[in-house]
Amino acid sequence: MLSETTKAKIETIAERYPAERRRSALIPAMLLVQEEQGYLSPEMVVELADLFHLHPTQVMEVASFYDLLHLKPAGRYRILVCHNLSCSLLGAEDLIAHFERRLGIRAGETTPDNLFTLIRAECLASCGTAPVLQVNGACYENMTGKKVDQLLDHLQNMGGVEYKEGEGWTPAEVPSEKILTKHMDLPGYTGSLEGYRRQGGYQALQKALKDYKPDEVIEIVKRSGLRGRGGAGFPAGVKWGFVPKDSSKPKYLVCNADESEPGTFKDRMLIEKDPHQLIEGIIISAYAVMAQTAYIYIRGEFAYGFKVLERALKEASNAGFLGKNILGSGFDLDIHLHRGAGAYICGEETGLLQSLEGDRGEPRLRPPFPATHGLYGCPTVVNNVETLANVPHIILRGAEWYASIGTGRSKGTRVFSVSGHVRRPGNYELPINISIRELIEVAGGIREGRRLKAVIPGGSSAPCLTDEHLDVRMDFESLAAAGSMGGSGAVIVMDDSTCMVRVAEVVARFYRHESCGQCTQCREGTAWLHKILKRWEEGKGFKDEIDVMLDICDNMKGETICVLSDACAMPVESYIRCFRDEFEEHVRQRGCPFRQ
Repeated sequence: MLSETTKAKIETIAERYPAERRRSALIPAMLLVQEEQGYLSPEMVVELADLFHLHPTQVMEVASFYDLLHLKPAGRYRILVCHNLSCSLLGAEDLIAHFERRLGIRAGETTPDNLFTLIRAECLASCGTAPVLQVNGACYENMTGKKVDQLLDHLQNMGGVEYKEGEGWTPAEVPSEKILTKHMDLPGYTGSLEGYRRQGGYQALQKALKDYKPDEVIEIVKRSGLRGRGGAGFPAGVKWGFVPKDSSKPKYLVCNADESEPGTFKDRMLIEKDPHQLIEGIIISAYAVMAQTAYIYIRGEFAYGFKVLERALKEASNAGFLGKNILGSGFDLDIHLHRGAGAYICGEETGLLQSLEGDRGEPRLRPPFPATHGLYGCPTVVNNVETLANVPHIILRGAEWYASIGTGRSKGTRVFSVSGHVRRPGNYELPINISIRELIEVAGGIREGRRLKAVIPGGSSAPCLTDEHLDVRMDFESLAAAGSMGGSGAVIVMDDSTCMVRVAEVVARFYRHESCGQCTQCREGTAWLHKILKRWEEGKGFKDEIDVMLDICDNMKGETICVLSDACAMPVESYIRCFRDEFEEHVRQRGCPFRQ
């Protein structure tokens, strides 16, 4: 049975949401119960159903949707080893094999003593320090077989896990002015409120509340040219302008911190290293649309980031930057943290809202759009971490200053997450119109003795480019003209040791796993692509299946509620078109030539 202490904690969580929307607390409550009980037993499901006035099947259907919620017993230590693209390029499969030999189990199994459960995981947002794994939410990076042995010895001796910020986030030297990452190089800077204020933190908030009306803040952001940094690149100020001013319903602002696009790890850095920059951006943005409640939907795997934001929100509240009558302005705002439970689809804004309401993260049909019918059917703005973190700088230094960086309709700097076969992977904040060649050079260039084969410029959903495109610039328009997209700003670099059939199989497997299953084209298309590509890697492909795969990709695009189906089809299609000879070689050799 749930203890009275646990029930009290659940009630505290429920207070973050409107009384009539109590179900929003369901997923955080399930995570809490699981942390205390080990898993969600049938008895716990029934008790949670009673607490939330639901039927047990409703709780089950939500729990079964999310990777971090477990309906069966697991080991004391859940070891999640990333096998997505960036980690796969740098030895993830060898790492998993090492775990299996050492523990005497296969991935997906638990050791007989119930100490360890080994799980293959998708991207853990630490691609610059691949290969990476998590143990009970604590991140371990740049892993090797020797480090695995040391970690297992430590845990077997009942040592605890260590929650800490990511390693090697952003190199100090870049050839341009930093905006979002400038504090991170300062000696002793910890991201505390005191440290942030010493660097001018919260001055932009004071300026916004004192000097500008909400509509004027929106106009400044419009003039700056700031575009969303989460994937779609939609102009932030334009989106805010869609929120109806005369609505009688509450207005909400939601920060999308569910960073799940493979190859992307910038938002995690911004949260862990400089949380008050994000919080200040949220407050100003909420003021612009007159929202009095904001939620930060943070990815469930970001256990350390959750703790950092929790502490920073308390600091901001105690200092008078949150709550009633902020800085004497008459503006009220509460910001609440909401932890997700492991589903890539919740990065899609309407899937995120479904999840925030305590449901399966299944995207909604649009229109209507969240600006008019979002959270709880109310006007809602959803922006990602990097987008919101830019806002204080725009307010403080002006729209014209920000618009002077970049080119055309792509303004400002961008934090590029660079991973794969470069010498210095990491997050690099650079003008958004830097070329691919220049970006790779800043990241130390290709590994010694190798040459560039392909680059993915905007996360795993972006079509790949080749060495013919090295002088293409990384702004939204230039990448689109080259046949790809800026996406999340994640740049995955692959050298000539890379098998593109294997890359396609890894990407298709990911989207197959993450499809919510609502749309036939997505549910079946991702499964068919992965099934075929897996066979090809096993040496069982047929040449005419190349055109079959292209036909599948064509039928998957533009036909679904959200773009996850397209996100699988577009890159796979690009791998085939750019490297068709390599696909055909798999047929001729009856297997992968890179494994021979």
